[in-house]
Amino acid sequence: MTLAGERVWLLPERALWWPAAGTLFVADVHLGKAASFRALGQPVPSGTTADNLSRLSRLVDGTRARRLVVLGDLLHAAAAQQAQVLDPVHRWRQRHAALDCVLIRGNHDSRAGDPPPALRFAIEDEPWRGGLGPFAACHHPLRVDGAHVLAGHLHPAVTLRGRAHEYHRLPCFCESEGLMILPAFGAFTGTTLDGLPRDARCHAIGGGAVWAAPERAPGRGPASG
Repeated sequence: MTLAGERVWLLPERALWWPAAGTLFVADVHLGKAASFRALGQPVPSGTTADNLSRLSRLVDGTRARRLVVLGDLLHAAAAQQAQVLDPVHRWRQRHAALDCVLIRGNHDSRAGDPPPALRFAIEDEPWRGGLGPFAACHHPLRVDGAHVLAGHLHPAVTLRGRAHEYHRLPCFCESEGLMILPAFGAFTGTTLDGLPRDARCHAIGGGAVWAAPERAPGRGPASG
């Protein structure tokens, strides 16, 4: 599809690929979320960090990206600043040593703290336009004059209704005038149907593809991720 005059790809791996700039965008990775829940005594599954990093590696390798921009919430909470979470991230970073990595601070990053300097992420506040041409990178779905915003935060989803009255909830890209909200990349993040722009056009992810979803009703209120 074309955004702001640039050809981009909405990938079923929950990422946006801008080939002309060799740039891959993901949002809401939430590394260490499961570990944070386990630290509170909740018996949630392990292995989500490894899964997230493996999927991210396949994206970087498959696109041959030169730059990765994380649109906020790389780490879930301060509990993610521990060896159990960060050691695999360090190994991932060593594997992709030539990759330029940028993190746009999100609400969870503010609580978790910046990633260690050894991970070599450039840390930026929203809106960030460094070398992004017509785009502005944000975590929250903001409006930026003269720029098409790429954002996260809301973990958007759409619900499909079947003939047998069944419901299927799918993550989606959410597009509106001057704004594209990416689905949450993290494997343990959840989704929301609410708080999306009223003029949103949803591109659902399912069956290994991205496709235009039926028109949706406006959300009922704000949501956060």
